[in-house]
Amino acid sequence: MMDADDPGSPAEEFLFGRLSRTEGRVSEARRERSGFFDLARLRPLDPLPGSPISLGFRSGQGAPLRRLRVFWTTDGSTPCWDDDLAPLASTRFVDATPSIPVWDTLEWGYLVDWRANIPGLDEGTLLRSVALGTDASGKTIPCPWPDLGRHGSPEIAAVVVDRLTPPDWFRRAVIYQVFVDRFARTAGEEFAPDGDLNARLGGTLWGLIDKLDELTELGIDTLWLTPIFASPDYHGYAVSDFLRVEPELGGDAAWDRLVEECDRRHVRLVLDFVANHISDQHPAFQAAIARAEAPTRSWFRFRRWPDDYAGFFDQAHQPELDAEVPAVRTFLLEAAVHWLNRGCAGFRLDYAHGLSHGFWSQFRAATRAAAPEGVCFGEITHTPEVVRSYEGRLDGCLDFVVCELLRSAFARGSLPLSAFAAALERHLAYFGASLVMPTFLDNHDMNRFLVAAGGDGRKLKVAAMVQFMLPGPPIIYYGTEVGLSQDRPLERLEEARPPMPPRDRWDEGLRAFYRRLVHLRREVGPERPERRLALDWVDDATHSAAWRVGPYELIVNRGVERTIPVPAGGPLLTTFEVVGAPAKAQAGPTTLTFPAWSAAIFRS
Repeated sequence: MMDADDPGSPAEEFLFGRLSRTEGRVSEARRERSGFFDLARLRPLDPLPGSPISLGFRSGQGAPLRRLRVFWTTDGSTPCWDDDLAPLASTRFVDATPSIPVWDTLEWGYLVDWRANIPGLDEGTLLRSVALGTDASGKTIPCPWPDLGRHGSPEIAAVVVDRLTPPDWFRRAVIYQVFVDRFARTAGEEFAPDGDLNARLGGTLWGLIDKLDELTELGIDTLWLTPIFASPDYHGYAVSDFLRVEPELGGDAAWDRLVEECDRRHVRLVLDFVANHISDQHPAFQAAIARAEAPTRSWFRFRRWPDDYAGFFDQAHQPELDAEVPAVRTFLLEAAVHWLNRGCAGFRLDYAHGLSHGFWSQFRAATRAAAPEGVCFGEITHTPEVVRSYEGRLDGCLDFVVCELLRSAFARGSLPLSAFAAALERHLAYFGASLVMPTFLDNHDMNRFLVAAGGDGRKLKVAAMVQFMLPGPPIIYYGTEVGLSQDRPLERLEEARPPMPPRDRWDEGLRAFYRRLVHLRREVGPERPERRLALDWVDDATHSAAWRVGPYELIVNRGVERTIPVPAGGPLLTTFEVVGAPAKAQAGPTTLTFPAWSAAIFRS
C-alpha cells in the first residue's frame, strides 16, 4: 500500500483514521507491545462445539507478570473471584502458560505471550472470561492494563460456541447502498438544485419504491439502506427511536410497502444499525440527564453527571451507549429482532469496533435465532488483525483494505500493478473464506471515486471490473453507476452525499456497463472457492496485468494503448468499444488492442 504520509496522498483517502498516518501506525504498534491485554488471539477464532479453546494474551514492558489467571463461566453469569484470586459461585479458572520471552526492537524490550486452554464446550454455550495478572510484588493487574479499551478493565470477554456460518446468499449478493434522504423523493417531487447538503433534502422510502424496477433491471438483489429509524438528523446515524421509521422518510407505512415490493422482486433489505451511540433526544438519554436515580443513567458513561459524558467522537448530541450493561444489550437486541420480524434481512453495523467482541457474539446469536438467514456485517476501520478477530462474531466486515488498494491503483494510479497484485493476494489469503468481506469503491464517508480519479470515467470502469471479480460481494454506492460525482473534494462528509440526479443527467453508457458487469458477476461466481482470483502475469513496464478466476481471465491495461494476446473467442465484457473481432496474428495468438486505462474479461 502507499504511504499515507506521501504528499500525493490526499486527506480524503485516510480511510483508517489515525492509522492512515505513519505516526498513528507507530503509536498503535507500541500500544500493542505495552501493558497487558488480549489481542483477540482466540484459537480457533470461531470455536466449534466440542473443540478446545485457547485464549491468548500479551504482557509487555509495562506489565512484567509472574502469573496470569483466567476466570470463566458457561452459564451466562459474570465471572467472579475473591481477594486471593480464588473463583466464586459457578466461576472456574485456568492458569495461563507463558511463552519464552520475545525481543521487540520497536519497544526495545521483551514481550511475553500467554496461553490459557479451556476444554471444548457444548453448542450454544456462552463463554464469558476475565483475565487477571499478578506481578512480582503481588499486585493484581487486570486485562486490559492500562485501560486500553472502552469496555472497562478487567474486560469481560465473551464468545458463543456455535456452528453458524455466513448465509450463502450474502456471499453471492450484489449490494446497492441507498442514502435514503438523497436517493429519491416521493413521486411528483424533485430535489432542489441548491439544497443544503447538511439538511434534509426530502428523499423517502416511497421514492425508493418507485425506483425498484430500475434497480432490479440493473441486477441489484440487496439494498443497504442508511438508517431509517426516527432521528433529528438527516443522515439518521443518531437514533431517537429504534422502533419507528422516521416520518420524514415515509414512516412505518412506507417501510411495510417497501418490504412487500422488495419481496415481490426477490430483493433483500439490509438496514444500517447504530448500536454504539444514540441521539441526545432519545427518551433513555433524556431520562438519564433528568434524574440522577434514573434507571437509564447507567446506560451512558458520565464523567460528571449530567452534562459531561462520552459522545461519539466527542459530539454531545450523540451520547455513547455502554453495551456492557445488560439492560443496554437487551434493549439493542430487541430492537434488532424487531426489524428482522418486520422484513429486514440483516444489518450493516455502524462503527462496530466501538462495541466489544462479546456484544457482537451475543448480537449474532440472537439475530440468527430470530432469522436463520439473517446477516450482520460491520464497519471496522482498524488493522486487518483486528478485523479478522471478528470471525465468528460477525458474518462479515466491510473491506476497507481493498477499497484503499483499488483507489490507490486505479483512482490515482500511484500504486504499481505488481504491488497491487501482491498486496491483494496476501490480503485475500490472510482472510480466507470464513469472514465475508464486501468490497466498495466509495461510500458516504469519503470522496466519491470519480473525484479521487480526477473525473476520469475510464478509471472508474477499470476499478469496478476488478472489484466485481473479487470474492467479496460488491457494493455500489448510489449514483456511482450513473457517474454521480460531487461539487468539490471532501471538506465535510456531506460533499459525498449529493442528491441522485434525474435520469436525463445520467451517464447511460456507464450504467449499461454496470448492468452488464452485474450480470457477468453472476456467471463468473468469484465467491466460489474454486474460482479465486489468481495473478496470471504482470508487467509494470507497460502498466498491465492479467488475473484468472476459474475459466475466466481479466486483463487490465493502465498504460498507453497496446496490443495484448488474449483468449480466442472475443471478450465477454470490456470497458471500451471493440471495433471488429480480435485479430489472430499469422501462426501466433489472438490479440486485442487495449486503449489506455482499459480492461476486459474473457472466457479462457
